[in-house]
Amino acid sequence: MSERQTLSLRSRLLLGLLLPLLVLIGANAWFGYDRAVQAANEAYDRSLYLAARTLAEDLQSHNGRLVLQMRPGTGYLFENHTGSRLFYQVSDAQGQTLLGAHDLPAPGANVERVHFFALVEFADARYNTLPVRLARLTHVLPTDGVDSPVLHVTVVETREARDALIQTILLETLGSQALLLVAAAVFVSLAVRRAVRPLHQLRDLMESKADDDLRSLPDRPWPRELQPLVGAINGYTQRLGRLIGIRKRFLDNAAHQLRTPLTALKTQLGLMQRQTPAERDPALLQAAQRTTDDAVRLTAQLLSLTRAEHGPDMDKSTEVELVALARQVTEDHLWRSHERGDDLGFEALASRVVVHGNALLLQEALANLIDNAMHHGGRGVHITVRVGPRSLEVEDNGPGIAPEHQAHVFERFYRAAAVGVSGSGLGLAIVQEIARQHGAQVQVHSPVRDGRGTRVRLYWPA
Repeated sequence: MSERQTLSLRSRLLLGLLLPLLVLIGANAWFGYDRAVQAANEAYDRSLYLAARTLAEDLQSHNGRLVLQMRPGTGYLFENHTGSRLFYQVSDAQGQTLLGAHDLPAPGANVERVHFFALVEFADARYNTLPVRLARLTHVLPTDGVDSPVLHVTVVETREARDALIQTILLETLGSQALLLVAAAVFVSLAVRRAVRPLHQLRDLMESKADDDLRSLPDRPWPRELQPLVGAINGYTQRLGRLIGIRKRFLDNAAHQLRTPLTALKTQLGLMQRQTPAERDPALLQAAQRTTDDAVRLTAQLLSLTRAEHGPDMDKSTEVELVALARQVTEDHLWRSHERGDDLGFEALASRVVVHGNALLLQEALANLIDNAMHHGGRGVHITVRVGPRSLEVEDNGPGIAPEHQAHVFERFYRAAAVGVSGSGLGLAIVQEIARQHGAQVQVHSPVRDGRGTRVRLYWPA
């Protein structure tokens, strides 16, 4: 178990959904706030333009002098402007102040010209250390008699009302977006909890299974994302059940088959212990040796059978060259055949034969065929390992297999040996199991010639 804590699947889903949602809501709040501020500024700029326009319309020329005849409505506009203070200035085309405040700021370089007001400019500035918004209207007097009929009417507005409106917009925007985020988090959390509920059901189902319950999970309408996981669990359970079955059969077979030779060996050793060295019978020692050899051979074949049953879990997709494999297995058995006085030979009817399979299992099958021929053929038997275009066979000139036994020789623990010849009945069963897993077939021919001999052939159909 790792000491480092990992995030749960629910936490990962929530973070994966809520973090992007938080970014999107924040971006939406920023753009929404920016658009609202622009709309507020446009509304206030329009009001500022109307103030400048009203002031310009109250300008008149009297005896060559510029006079401001402010109407009551214009005075009310300047005296009771909502939340802000207004200042004005009237100047000629050369910038000389004619009426109003003399120290109002000029528009400067950051002038904003709007499309719907052809003769007005807006700019942000500072007046008496206060941030202000100014509008400068270019106005032409409709009467003659003045030196310069082109005038500039500048109206400056302090930003108290604008800032208050912008702050209100900001608070309302943040509040609405925060509520939206909370609501989204609640709904996303509920949706994630509902989505991961099948995982909890799968966990509860696995925890409720008994230790020896290797049945597949029930076929429920699992979500599409869980179906591969359920299939993998069922596949693993089936493989585990098969492996446990193989182990159980091995233990049962070993306990049943080894009991007889081990009991006989114990009896033989007990008899030898009760004899003095001078009275010890060499035949009894030879019998104990044969019993030990039979037990060792039986154990090796039981292990080979178990290895063959594990074949589906081994890689059988590689290319195996049968000529080289058969030659190697034959060479490995030469020392034993020479010791017994047997004649073991090898014959290749093709220079190269390639099949797809597992080299270890095919070596096991051929070794069992050679061992079978040596064990049942008797000492001095002639054995030939032969590789054909798509076949692998072992032929001997031993006593052969009686016709009534040939239909049963592939059954496990079926003994067709002659009287006096021990056997476990596993050799051909191992060969058939390996052949089946490799898509090959096994044939037994006996007798081969002159009423004697056995040929066991593995061949791969084209």
